[in-house]
Amino acid sequence: MQKQFVIALTVLFAFAFGCGKSEKTYKTAEGEVKVKHKSGEVTYEATTKEGKFTMAAGDKGVALPADFPKDVPILKGATVKMAMTHGKQFHVQLQAPGAITDATKFYEEGLKGQGWEIETTMNMGDSTMLSAKKGGRQCAIVAAKDTGGTIVTLTVTPEGS
Repeated sequence: MQKQFVIALTVLFAFAFGCGKSEKTYKTAEGEVKVKHKSGEVTYEATTKEGKFTMAAGDKGVALPADFPKDVPILKGATVKMAMTHGKQFHVQLQAPGAITDATKFYEEGLKGQGWEIETTMNMGDSTMLSAKKGGRQCAIVAAKDTGGTIVTLTVTPEGS
């Protein structure tokens, strides 16, 4: 799966810098990879023995996965730049206005308000990290300084994965 993932991401980013609209399916010994490109947004879907993996990325933003956990808040004013799912695992990258401290405070309070137990917080200067758990799931948040705002990475996984 690792080799297929690297190949597919290479294809994904090659399409990301193109223009127009295209769709291509690649078949490998491990499964099938579909890559779609439309107006600056690229979507990637791989189906293997290990399950289905999807990823969408775009400069103007992409949709949050429909099954993204409702108890993980999304920072107001943030743009979803990348969204990835693999089974019950989610990985989302947001570009948000404001400072790292604002994003960290929002997620610490927002997750607590949704019943998450905050396990760790760490301030590393130009970035912060927060981890929480709830009902057999883990949530990790990294906020990092970006030109004109903050990049927030959210990862939600089943505990132990």
